[in-house]
Amino acid sequence: MTQSDINENLRYRLAQLERAAAADHYPSAESISYIANLGITRAFFMTDDRYSHGWFYPRYSGGGLHEPNLTKQLFSSLTSQSVFVDVGAHLGYFSIIAALRAKAVFAIEPQEFRIGRIHRNIAANHLGNVTLMHAAVGEETGFVQIPKVGAPTTKVGDSTNLVPMIRLDDYFSNTIKPTHIKIDTEGFEYQVLNGGQKLLQSRPVLYIEFHRGMERFGHRGEAMWDMLDGLGYQISVGNHRHGNTGFVDVARDTLHHHEGAMLICQPR
Repeated sequence: MTQSDINENLRYRLAQLERAAAADHYPSAESISYIANLGITRAFFMTDDRYSHGWFYPRYSGGGLHEPNLTKQLFSSLTSQSVFVDVGAHLGYFSIIAALRAKAVFAIEPQEFRIGRIHRNIAANHLGNVTLMHAAVGEETGFVQIPKVGAPTTKVGDSTNLVPMIRLDDYFSNTIKPTHIKIDTEGFEYQVLNGGQKLLQSRPVLYIEFHRGMERFGHRGEAMWDMLDGLGYQISVGNHRHGNTGFVDVARDTLHHHEGAMLICQPR
C-alpha cells in the first residue's frame, strides 16, 4: 500500500468518524424546543438550555400541555380586546399563550436569570404585543432583594439582585385595564392582591396559584379568600395538572384542601 493509499484511507476513516459524531450530537426536537398545541394555534418555547429543558421535559413529552385545564380555559376566554397581566411570568408560558389571542400582555418576572429566557420565547413566536418587566409586585413600592438564580423545582441560590417592586394600582391606570391577571408568586399572592385593590374594582378574571408558603409572609389563605369574596369574586378550582375536568366551587372552610392548585376567580 502506497503512502497515497494510506492517506486516502485515513481521510475516509476521519470522514466516517465526523459523520458519526454529527449524528450523535444532532439536536432532537425535544432538546431544543417545546410546542404547546392549542388546536389551530401553536406556541413555541425554546428548551436548549438546561433550566428550560428541565422544566418542560420529561413532563410534557409527546405534546402534553402544562396545566391543560387552566391553559385551555384561559386561551378560550381571551379575545382580541383582552389585556393579560402575568405576575410571576417564570418562562413566559402563560404570557406567550395569552399573547396569541389578547390585545396586550404584561409579563412581570423578578428573577433575573429568567428574563432572557422569556425574551427568547417572545421573539421565537414573533410577538409584538408583550411588555416584559423585570420587577416584583407587592403592596408597597420600593426595592426588594430577589435571588438571581433558581432551578425547575424553584430552589434558589444565595446571590441576590436589588429589584424594583411595583404595585398593580400604581402601574395600571384607566387607560390600561387588565381583563385577566395570573398571580404565581410563591406565597406572596395576598400582598400582590392588596396592592391592586383599586384595579380589582374593575373585576378582571384572576388565576391565583395558592401556595403552601403564604403564612411565612404573614397571611393565611383564608385572609386571601375573604378579600376576594369581599370584592365579589366566585372562587373555583379545577384539576389543573391533568386534563379538562371542569371546575368546582371553593368555600372558605375547604380552601386548605387546594394548596398547590390554581384558583380561578371570576366576578359574580
